[in-house]
Amino acid sequence: VLKLNNIINYRKESIRLFLSRFNHKINMINIYEEIGLAPVINADGRMTALGVSVISDQIAETMKKAAQSYVVIDDLYKMIGKKIAELVKVPDVCPVISASSGITLSVASLICGDDIAKVKTFTKTVENAKKREVIILKGQNIDFGAPIQLIVEMGGGKVVEVGFANFSSKTDVINAINENTLALLFVQSHHCVQKNMLTAQELIDIGKENNIPIILDASAEEDLFKYAKMGADFICYSGSKAISGCTSGFVECSSVKYADAMRLQYKGIGRAMKLGKENCLGLYESVKTYVKNNGYIPIVKLDDLEAFNKKINKIAGLSSKIVKDEAGREIYRSQITVNTAKFGIDAVELNMRLRKFDPKIFLRDHQAKIGLLAVDPRPLRSAKDLDIILEAIKSIQ
Repeated sequence: VLKLNNIINYRKESIRLFLSRFNHKINMINIYEEIGLAPVINADGRMTALGVSVISDQIAETMKKAAQSYVVIDDLYKMIGKKIAELVKVPDVCPVISASSGITLSVASLICGDDIAKVKTFTKTVENAKKREVIILKGQNIDFGAPIQLIVEMGGGKVVEVGFANFSSKTDVINAINENTLALLFVQSHHCVQKNMLTAQELIDIGKENNIPIILDASAEEDLFKYAKMGADFICYSGSKAISGCTSGFVECSSVKYADAMRLQYKGIGRAMKLGKENCLGLYESVKTYVKNNGYIPIVKLDDLEAFNKKINKIAGLSSKIVKDEAGREIYRSQITVNTAKFGIDAVELNMRLRKFDPKIFLRDHQAKIGLLAVDPRPLRSAKDLDIILEAIKSIQ
């Protein structure tokens, strides 16, 4: 009888998971499937390669209304900048299409200032400019999907690495400063080396002491106030990562003059990376909601992850626990350790097989080569996604 009950319970669980997957599949049918692309469960994070975020109905409705009316774009950029600046308590903001374009336009604006002639003859301006060196810590000269060095060079900057891949000091930065130094760049990202690096505040202090502007890449950061309080001059945020808005970004500027110089770039190289009217309003609505809610309100909770971990821990060769984000953000994920000998395949292979599942499942794989995968709950549409991931892992075993 006990054996029969176990079989019945196992069958019930299998049927429940099948129905969960079936219902999820029905609910997931979307415009991308209609054009022949496979559906995706994103447990990786706010990743550009996976479309970053999904927007709320409220933001979508705002964007729809904005797209159906005309407006003077220059006025819109200035007004949206003013309104977001009021929300995040800085002198001014320049709306951009992405955080990376914010870095490019920040560099370009420092080279050109408020000179429209320099903006419109940018290539020649850069050729004639001596002051265009941008100092960056070697451990932060990363590829986050594109090389950050290239992003700086697009804005006319010349990257100067300081320190070592696993160590940097104030002296490294100070010794690199000269009459051609345009700016200091700090990259706040989990992609960067975290140990033995100067902190953002330390680099900002060096900039202030030497009267050099500080550009700070805070693309995926959750705190919209922190770096402005520290004293950074250009703080580049994505509008579609932590904020969960549409494709967009914004740069918090330490002065109206800096923001005006950035907006002037839309008459030059910024034209190739302009922000549409609907994305401007979507960005504003996203930031407004984010600030009002005191951050992002997760759909999948920590309790859901704990329950998921208990089920993973019952699978031979796998163990799972809650870990905090490696860059110190208040983000918690399920970290799955794969014991190759007991599970049968390594973490890299498991990750690749999940990507061939239907729907495709993307886990956080930055540490796959050392046997670790992670589930980021923020992009998940519901806790049912965790059931689909669990079922997929079991089917691969």
